[in-house]
Amino acid sequence: MPENSTSIKKLAVFGNPIAQSKSPLIHQMFAEQFNMTISYERILGEELTFKDQLTDFFADANAVGANITMPFKEAAANWAHEKSTGVTKANAANTLIRQPNGFRAETTDGKGLVSDLLRNNISLTSKKVLLIGAGGAARGAIEDLLSEHPAHIYISNRSALNAQRLVKIAHDKRVSAVTENECQELSVDVIINATSLSLNGKFPAVGDAIFSSHPAVYDMVYQDADTCFIKKAKALGCTKAFDGLGMLVGQAAESFYLWFGLRPDVEPVLARMRQELTSSTKL
Repeated sequence: MPENSTSIKKLAVFGNPIAQSKSPLIHQMFAEQFNMTISYERILGEELTFKDQLTDFFADANAVGANITMPFKEAAANWAHEKSTGVTKANAANTLIRQPNGFRAETTDGKGLVSDLLRNNISLTSKKVLLIGAGGAARGAIEDLLSEHPAHIYISNRSALNAQRLVKIAHDKRVSAVTENECQELSVDVIINATSLSLNGKFPAVGDAIFSSHPAVYDMVYQDADTCFIKKAKALGCTKAFDGLGMLVGQAAESFYLWFGLRPDVEPVLARMRQELTSSTKL
């Protein structure tokens, strides 16, 4: 029997800007894997009325969840009735889930990152990791990175104050902040760029010396071709270098699981997203 339109589960992604979001396509492909019909829309959030927008969206009993992107992750965390420990630490949420007695805020970015690292055969166990950046992306990932049992995570950030804040958030002896000069003295196994600088063709403040041990390199952002950070790493001899498209799909898969209790296969979705990304540049 066809599904009653009134029972179709409703989802949305809130952000500003939001027109570029790939979430509707990704989640529709996930739903197809389970022969589900869902409604997933983009909603342009407004700073002054964002919490009212959430309340209005969830007034529909069929609205089971939402994704949240910039700049509303902190507001979403504060709107929810219940928070995961990751959300509490990061003070940011990217997933809201309807529960019988309210709404739960979760952050799936870290799980998306870790799953993509593992998918690309990058283990963090007993490894020394350099995490570049101390903003929302780094805060959302630190708990899940630590769960992979690294030997140490060094945090390098333009603002030393923000780096120290992230150390306090992590509250783990395996995490410490390093200055730009100290960074050049490190020998690490994995480098994760948690800044958005690559989107503007800019590099974080780390010198070439950090690549000399040929660590695995991961840039959280993605473009239609290698980001400038990935290009540099490859040019300096790093053979394992990946962008963040897999993280995007991975965090979406975790959100889908939290809403429906079903784990989608990310591989065909990631392949489709990569194909669309490269095809768009040829038009």
